[in-house]
Amino acid sequence: MRPRQLSGALAFVVALAVALLTFAAPAVAPTIVAGSGTATDYGLASAKAATAKVVAKFQTDAVTAAYRTATSTKVLVKIPADYTVAAASVTKKHGRLKVTYRSKSVWVKAAKVDRVKKSTDLGKLSWAGSAKKNIAKWCGGVPVTAKKNSRNYASASYHGSDVTEKIRFSTTTPWGTKLDPNHPMALAIQYHECGHILQYRAYDYDFAGLDKAMDKVYGPDGTEHMADCIADVLGAERKGKYVEKDGTRLTYVAGYGGKCTKAQKKAAKRMIAGKRA
Repeated sequence: MRPRQLSGALAFVVALAVALLTFAAPAVAPTIVAGSGTATDYGLASAKAATAKVVAKFQTDAVTAAYRTATSTKVLVKIPADYTVAAASVTKKHGRLKVTYRSKSVWVKAAKVDRVKKSTDLGKLSWAGSAKKNIAKWCGGVPVTAKKNSRNYASASYHGSDVTEKIRFSTTTPWGTKLDPNHPMALAIQYHECGHILQYRAYDYDFAGLDKAMDKVYGPDGTEHMADCIADVLGAERKGKYVEKDGTRLTYVAGYGGKCTKAQKKAAKRMIAGKRA
């Protein structure tokens, strides 16, 4: 979608949506059953750490295995991605840290978690929280919201020197099922929309100038293609497989489908660095 000018002096807004994802006809595949159960179900030992003073908090980067001890090999439970746990100490043994998960004491691989501020809430991040974490390196500070069956878009508005940036994501796939915020398809969308924010900033929110420059470098609808190229440079997988809980396998295509040349990726890198293409 092209920039739209709002009524009122010096007030402008732009909203650029990612292209609808497409998918191939489903093919039957082995059923994937999601795990379930509470910490007690897995026989985790009681933890004094549950009531002890919290000295640090850690957040998982991905689904993380939890063990009974620092050396045991049996996985007791898997902690979800983007889940914040507490620790009564920061002692590392055999590459593992002792943390409290669901009021129980477990050990996790230190390489699988990142230390976060003590003010961080315990538990699972929201969908929007996970997405915000995924783009924080490039679009940190931009308000992120998420809604079921929504459009994916990035917007920026300004009045004088006041600038407001926003990003909205859909928590569902184009075929109506729940979308994991850390799935490659979701990441491709998140990187694309963050790419628009980087475009706006590089061109000082001159949306007409941005479109003109992008069309010159990338061809018709260049602003959208440029966002795809930015996503590629950030590590997006714009085409791949999506497996539903019932085992149905779908092929997704995120963004606008065009391939990025070396020259276009080079220009995208400039944009990521805050420079104009």
